[in-house]
Amino acid sequence: MKKIAKFLVILLICIASIDFLWFFFPDYISRKYGIVLTIPAITLCYFLHEVKNHSYLLALGAFMFADYLFFVEKSLANGMISSGVALSIYGIIVLKQSHYISTRLLLISTIPFLIVYILPFYFFIDEIRDAIFGEVIFHTFAIGYFAFMSTMVYLSHKSRVTQNLLLAGLSTGVMGVLFGIYLFVDRKPIYALIANMVFIFSHYHMWKYIILKDATEKDEVDE
Repeated sequence: MKKIAKFLVILLICIASIDFLWFFFPDYISRKYGIVLTIPAITLCYFLHEVKNHSYLLALGAFMFADYLFFVEKSLANGMISSGVALSIYGIIVLKQSHYISTRLLLISTIPFLIVYILPFYFFIDEIRDAIFGEVIFHTFAIGYFAFMSTMVYLSHKSRVTQNLLLAGLSTGVMGVLFGIYLFVDRKPIYALIANMVFIFSHYHMWKYIILKDATEKDEVDE
């Protein structure tokens, strides 16, 4: 597992460096490669691992299809739907760990979560085109739900495994805000660069979470 993780880190650093080059040389390098290459690299390293989680593989497939829609078909709306489906699958994966979550903590945390979820729309709503408003709502809810449930699982059951889930969930939330700013508020390249770095970070930690969680569950079954 450690050798595979190191190999993946090297791959992701190389991919991230493409985005840094794009930031300084936008006329020669495309921004899309930092996003497009991340999921295939993670998928490749996941296939090097013994245990396979079909839900996770389905999510990775949906992310790759979203990249196709974003960058080949040039369809922001359909890309957001596919990406939202992938994030929803992430949410379902986390939901399977809901037995860890304290009902009291869930009730106390729901209202603050809804406030944080709605807040970005206060700034973005006038900038979002009516034609894609529904897709934006769905995609944002998928991000928010994943980030919220990841946090709840970690707070209810703190461990090395759930720490990776927390990092994946929170960074996905930050990524969503940054991409929202870049797409609908301010097209400064710095927002896209940081969002891409957070995108890579979040998916790496989700990969680690899946690997550690499935390995732990396999050990429990073997016992």
